[in-house]
Amino acid sequence: MKKIFSLLLVSAVMASITACSGAEKDPATNSSTTAAVKTEETTKANGEKVEISFLVTKPEIVPQFEETFKRYRETHPDVTISAIPLSGQTIYEKLTSLYASGNAPTITMVGGPEFKSFKDNFLDLTNTDFAKKVYGWALDKTTVDSKVLAVPTSAEGIGIMYNKTVIEKATGRDFDPASIKSRQDFAKLLEEISKTEYAPVQITNKDWLLGSHLTSVLYGATSKNFDERQAVIEELKKGEYDFTSSETFNNWMDTFDLLMKYNKYQKAPLANAYEDDQLTMASDQVAFWPIGNYIYPNIMDINEDAQVGLMPYPMGDDEATFGNKEIVLSYSMFAIDSKQSTPAQQEAAVDFFNWLITSEEGQDSYINTLVFIPIFEGFKVQPTNPVAKQIVAYMEEGNTLERMSDYFPAGVMNQFGATMQQYLDGKITRADVAEQFKKQWVDFSNK
Repeated sequence: MKKIFSLLLVSAVMASITACSGAEKDPATNSSTTAAVKTEETTKANGEKVEISFLVTKPEIVPQFEETFKRYRETHPDVTISAIPLSGQTIYEKLTSLYASGNAPTITMVGGPEFKSFKDNFLDLTNTDFAKKVYGWALDKTTVDSKVLAVPTSAEGIGIMYNKTVIEKATGRDFDPASIKSRQDFAKLLEEISKTEYAPVQITNKDWLLGSHLTSVLYGATSKNFDERQAVIEELKKGEYDFTSSETFNNWMDTFDLLMKYNKYQKAPLANAYEDDQLTMASDQVAFWPIGNYIYPNIMDINEDAQVGLMPYPMGDDEATFGNKEIVLSYSMFAIDSKQSTPAQQEAAVDFFNWLITSEEGQDSYINTLVFIPIFEGFKVQPTNPVAKQIVAYMEEGNTLERMSDYFPAGVMNQFGATMQQYLDGKITRADVAEQFKKQWVDFSNK
């Protein structure tokens, strides 16, 4: 096992990251798209030192972004990029406080709800080189009045990560994730593993995982049809959706109950730390983990020999149940501030993304350092890691669920997560979950 102690350094790395960029901000400064797309040569000709800040909303990949910033600066010495961590806040809370204090990040990563809330603060990227590379289908959620206000970060898959080494040692036979065709298949395997020295499952108790990523499985599996899923969202907002009688909701909860039954942390389900979960999976102690592929770089950093992959969250005992063979296809977004960043900072941010997306050196960082999966055309550097290849295969085969958390009212994700934490801890019943979800949808839709 290589770099087994690297995870122990995460806290130290996070603590050392600058809380804000330190650059002098010009509040309420606006810039036209023309200014934003000035070329790298213009910046170099000016020779000015520019400091920009980057709100990285995925704590687990802050070190990889830091490495990418460092590599960019090797050929762009006049630009310094500083990462801003969430520091325990939600994305919405962090952006609200930063904008209120006049310290808005030059670049930020946002999800669907945050994009809707802050889109008026984002720069028009329509004519930038990197935005022109985005696949058309991926721009629908980030285009407002024909203006591209954000671009996708990376294709991400959400489902259940498996450790092939653990499963095969526990069962004595080869494991193919395609063999799990239903919840019944999954239950039989978990029971078999439970009789060995290995833990069948671990459940991370973070509100963002329980309240956003896993609930996207729930709402994404309500229908194969986009319009029908949108109709469900409208019913949810009005309090008209009946969770109790919903087959999809009950299937989703049945699978969650199954995961809880075999959870490594069953006796203290809210005590395990996210960092410890990464170590447990990477060090071949647990077989399955509901999570996304975004954690793959951390797993490899701990143990580059770990054999992990991603499979769907089983949604029914019948093999034909929608969701049994589909993973959630997700992507967050990159946006550039147009209100509090100077034109020079905006130009530097655009240039960074042009480098990251269109240059071979930048693409290498995107693929091999950030371990991203491109939603951009013309990438010369392609993913080689097995989990990325799996996600590409799911996309090509059409076996994906839409990430429905993009339609959540801002702030409600944490409430969903808190509800599921209570359920995970045995404090409330399934009926309580249904009641709380219904109320939370209505309350936050009316804010």
